[in-house]
Amino acid sequence: MKTSVRLSSITALALLAAAPFSSAQDSDIAELKAMVRAMQKTVTEQSKLITEQNARIATLEKQQQSAAKQKPAAKGAAPASDRSVTVAGMNVPLGELPAAAMPADRTPVRDSDDFLDLQNAAPRVNNAPLDPKLKGFIAIPGTDTMFKIGGSARIDAIMDLGNSGNPNQFVPSTIPVPGEAGWDGGERSTIHAKGTRLSLELRRPVPWDSTLRIYTEYDFFDDATSNSMKFRARHFYGQAWNFLIGQTFSAFMDVDAFPDVVDYQGPNGIVNKRQPQIRYTLPLYDREKTKFQVFASIEQPDAKLDTSDNEFSGGVSTVNHIPDGIAGFRWEGTLGHVQAAGLFREMSFESDNGPSGDRFGWGATLGGALNLFEKDKFSAQVTYGEGVARYINDLSGESLDAAIENGHLEAVPVFAAMAGYTHHWNDHWRSTVSGGYVKVDAPATLDRFTIDNTIYASANVMWHPTTSFRMGLEYLYGHKETLDGSERDAHRFNFVVRYDLVR
Repeated sequence: MKTSVRLSSITALALLAAAPFSSAQDSDIAELKAMVRAMQKTVTEQSKLITEQNARIATLEKQQQSAAKQKPAAKGAAPASDRSVTVAGMNVPLGELPAAAMPADRTPVRDSDDFLDLQNAAPRVNNAPLDPKLKGFIAIPGTDTMFKIGGSARIDAIMDLGNSGNPNQFVPSTIPVPGEAGWDGGERSTIHAKGTRLSLELRRPVPWDSTLRIYTEYDFFDDATSNSMKFRARHFYGQAWNFLIGQTFSAFMDVDAFPDVVDYQGPNGIVNKRQPQIRYTLPLYDREKTKFQVFASIEQPDAKLDTSDNEFSGGVSTVNHIPDGIAGFRWEGTLGHVQAAGLFREMSFESDNGPSGDRFGWGATLGGALNLFEKDKFSAQVTYGEGVARYINDLSGESLDAAIENGHLEAVPVFAAMAGYTHHWNDHWRSTVSGGYVKVDAPATLDRFTIDNTIYASANVMWHPTTSFRMGLEYLYGHKETLDGSERDAHRFNFVVRYDLVR
């Protein structure tokens, strides 16, 4: 009995001792359960938020895709990745060009990237650019107009083995022959920067799915024979709807047939003239890789007459009654191009106390270029006419359009031809050989030193390490023969370095 009482007492005491510990465990468990419930609630809320955000992202992506389908990119527009410029090693994105002003057409003519850089200035049907990405153009904010500032810094170092006539450009017609002043001159050299250029081009859309292009370009060759840097306007024209007004290359000239020479003048037998004009070009066949067009223009008349003959009375002056008229056609394709044109003009003179006279002049030219291999090019041109001397590169300043013969004003017949071939040795080196011939059928009444014929030849090597830097070394040979049979050769070396502003 006593033993049972003792056991009960001991059990009771043990339970009383353990009670506080049991109560503490229950409290901890309750607290943990509360924490778990709070965490479960938080996870549920975060999961709901994530689901809502995913739904919002999906909606925005769907809206973006729908907008892209409703507004497709403009034809010919450059991708966004191309609208950037590298500055201090960083790729800086540029603003997109106005879609409405992007070219709707492309020319199949190959950009030869020639040293004289004539192709970019030339007007083309539908204002199709050589570079469809319009590299270097900047949009004017708030408008559909974009512009490009271009140009190049150029330095010529020239050495003549004798007196070659013009010190800054190689012009065989200026070579002095025996009997003329300076014909026995020795070696000479010069350095000039007259070929440095600055240009500005603007493009904007106009009604009836066309583009207005305004192009202006300048150099410092206003005085070609001196050392001075006289500013000269080479181009300033506008074209829309294939209707051109302003000053640029004559329609009688084939710019894309010009060989890749270093000398600023170029071959003697090529047509080379820039003057004010009104021109219209009509595309007859217009596909991406093949185009055929006809064109017509009226251009500034400027008859160059030799009035030195004694049959001219005192007070003689040249007059222009009507503008020069030019018409022709052009084919362009991946193989190259062919261009032909005809010229029609009137040449007139008046005198204070004597007779007046006029004469009809005409001319025809055929030229083109053939693309060979990956980058090579063969180009050629042949021209014949009566009264077309001022359009020929070697005769433009020689007053040989017409002359007095047997008391009458007669147009002087002229034949001119040139050819050139450019070979690319690799991506950075290339060479060009070119030649030309000019024949003048001048009347015997003219001065004995009047040009009878000239010959031109050149060979060069060019290095083009980057897109905006190049240099070239060229050897030039010229021969001149005059009406009395006097003749002389000339030899020149021309080294040129050029930096381009945008290329």
